[in-house]
Amino acid sequence: MANVAFQFGFQPYGITGARAPSFALRRRTLAYNYGTSLFRGDPVASDANGNIVIASSQTAPLAGIFWGCHYYDPIQKISFHSKSWKTPTLASTAIVDAFIIDNPDQLFLVAEIGSTAAITRANVMNNVPWVAGTTPVAGSDISTYCINDASITTTVTLPFKIMDLYSTYAAPGSNGADDTTVFNWAIVKMNQSDQQPGTTGI
Repeated sequence: MANVAFQFGFQPYGITGARAPSFALRRRTLAYNYGTSLFRGDPVASDANGNIVIASSQTAPLAGIFWGCHYYDPIQKISFHSKSWKTPTLASTAIVDAFIIDNPDQLFLVAEIGSTAAITRANVMNNVPWVAGTTPVAGSDISTYCINDASITTTVTLPFKIMDLYSTYAAPGSNGADDTTVFNWAIVKMNQSDQQPGTTGI
């Protein structure tokens, strides 16, 4: 069955090696006045102040995948937990905890953007850049980031490595599992991560 376009960011999908995945989250910080929305499943990087920001470089190490945040909202006067960051108005003294998945061995399920062709078995172990998908629908907390099927290559500095295809594990006829049509899904891991030795400091 031909795939239907469906964008959902980078979603945890096991771990490399013969280990049980823990899906552990690491607490980082967001600047109280950070002006870019973040959604669950977005790739994020570290900035020079030690905060996380949306990834903007295809060659710089990733901090991980954004999974949610926590902060005190002075308007509603409540402590707020959210799957997304939608640039609320906060006091300059506010501390925003951001939670990310940063294990470099973590695998993620992700859709291709569908710009040229389906990802095939020949692309497994190739590297690939992320690409922003469509704008998330109003009220959604889920990322629409994808991988860019038009730029799959062997370049060592690209942020993700294709480890397998979703079709290996999916039931026949599942969306994303047709490897002959665009919009299929792949299993990837971070190829450039803050957690890896030998990466350049920020």
